[in-house]
Amino acid sequence: MKKTICLFALASMYFIRMQAQSTTNEGTSKDVAGAMDKAAAAKGDTSIKEGWKKGGTININLTEAGQNSYWTAVKGGNTSGFGIKGIIDYNFDRKKGKTNWLNSFRARYGGFSSTTYNPATNTTKKVPFAKNDDYLSFNSTYGKEFRKNWSFAGFFSLETQFDHFFMTPGYVKFGPGFLYRPNTHFSLLVSPLMANITTKLAPSVKNMALYGVDSGKTTDFGLGAYAQANLNYDLSKGINYKSVLTAYSNYLKNPGNVVLDWNNLITLTVNKYIGATISLNARYNDLEAKHLQTQHGIGIGLSYKL
Repeated sequence: MKKTICLFALASMYFIRMQAQSTTNEGTSKDVAGAMDKAAAAKGDTSIKEGWKKGGTININLTEAGQNSYWTAVKGGNTSGFGIKGIIDYNFDRKKGKTNWLNSFRARYGGFSSTTYNPATNTTKKVPFAKNDDYLSFNSTYGKEFRKNWSFAGFFSLETQFDHFFMTPGYVKFGPGFLYRPNTHFSLLVSPLMANITTKLAPSVKNMALYGVDSGKTTDFGLGAYAQANLNYDLSKGINYKSVLTAYSNYLKNPGNVVLDWNNLITLTVNKYIGATISLNARYNDLEAKHLQTQHGIGIGLSYKL
């Protein structure tokens, strides 16, 4: 499974790189320029225009979903099942002169009739209806261009679950970096000095050492290197692919143990109100679980384009 995830990640990053290059190369002849113009017209204009660019979807789906036992041990929920799931995925970006302001809001919540895994006893049992997915994140990047496609930037993000107990675990990141944004569907943020605050605010776990937060404490501070790659691409009419891949290394605690997080969402629009979603999420954080955490979901139902 690890090899599959790694190969998929490498293939996606290669695809991202090729897409970024293809939109920035300039033709050296009129024939090439004409061909590029035709291709751009066919795929849609990806140049960055002044003003706001907003878009996203709200989906309420009947789903089949699952996650491995390591994801369950950290985030809670159930390993597999059928039920209902809501997904909100929204981006609102602004370009004004040499400034870029990129924002995203993502939330998922699902309930299922499912099978639950207990890592303490290595047993499973049927659950009539319980939580299977619970995720909330907000990202904001503000940059000022110093050369074409490159900006000095400031970054802020918050990630948590909102059921069970808010910010347990929770992650708040903020710091300076460099933003590369060659077109409307790709951006890359790189920071050599990113602050990270990990929280476990639930009173029931205060005296436990969890998520890298010591026993008796509710927060832990980290400072390290961070990278985030974002892809928002229409594969064809009515099919959109969004991918967010992040990596973080904490200089202050085991810098060799890089935290990886990869979220993928494919949205298929049938008409104004009917659509389907396919999601695949993977995470590795040895402070949560010393194994790869994976989660997937396939659903069809109500879909509204924002």
